[in-house]
Amino acid sequence: MDFSPVFSNVTQGNISQAIIKQIREAIISGKLRPGDRLPPENKLMAQFGVSKHTLRESLRSLENMGLIKIKQGAGGGPVIHEGDLQVTREAIANFLSFQKISIKDLTEVRKLIEPHLVSAVSHKLNSEDLRYLAYLNQACKDALAQGENIIGGEYELDFHIHLARKSENPVLIMITDFVNRLLAELKLECKPSPKFSRDVVAHHERILESLKSGDSESAVQAMYEHLTQVDEGIGEIVFNGQKESNP
Repeated sequence: MDFSPVFSNVTQGNISQAIIKQIREAIISGKLRPGDRLPPENKLMAQFGVSKHTLRESLRSLENMGLIKIKQGAGGGPVIHEGDLQVTREAIANFLSFQKISIKDLTEVRKLIEPHLVSAVSHKLNSEDLRYLAYLNQACKDALAQGENIIGGEYELDFHIHLARKSENPVLIMITDFVNRLLAELKLECKPSPKFSRDVVAHHERILESLKSGDSESAVQAMYEHLTQVDEGIGEIVFNGQKESNP
């Protein structure tokens, strides 16, 4: 692959950020794809017109963003890396940690997205998907029967995230995954009662039964009622754990 037309000399402003921007834009535009190797260090230095220290600082930042992977040893170097959801989630969480985020903020986002999501994927769910959703909910029931806390556990979270995966839309998957996992942290701080957990399982059951019967409208309504139950059942909790109100 000829990299010469991809990057240009950087002479003004924040040099490191300008390098990051050029490489990131090349990835977003499709000029660089997962698995593509960047040119050797000396060629990148020449293309950008920067020192070794500045280049390496920029590449380390890109690696922290999950956009490249720097391989060591012979034949190593920076390689375009398929987006890492965990890295993306942590980057957004770091930003939001300086904001005042409440459960109502997160459930508002969920109410806008997840009912639409259920409607969009209902016809894409096959028998294997329905069995998997049933397995997840049964695992939650079994855990509750043993006195375990299911809130924030993988079985509870994956019920929603699996529906997002069926959309095959990476933006919806990322948002659903991130919002549900951040909400799980807030729910755990609130220490919801066993009744709240039982209500979650019951609402998941209603959503699943609607999906099994092919009734997408009922599934949408069941999802919306579930999200409302989460919002009202926990109350207002800010991200740092300070309770504002609990109806």
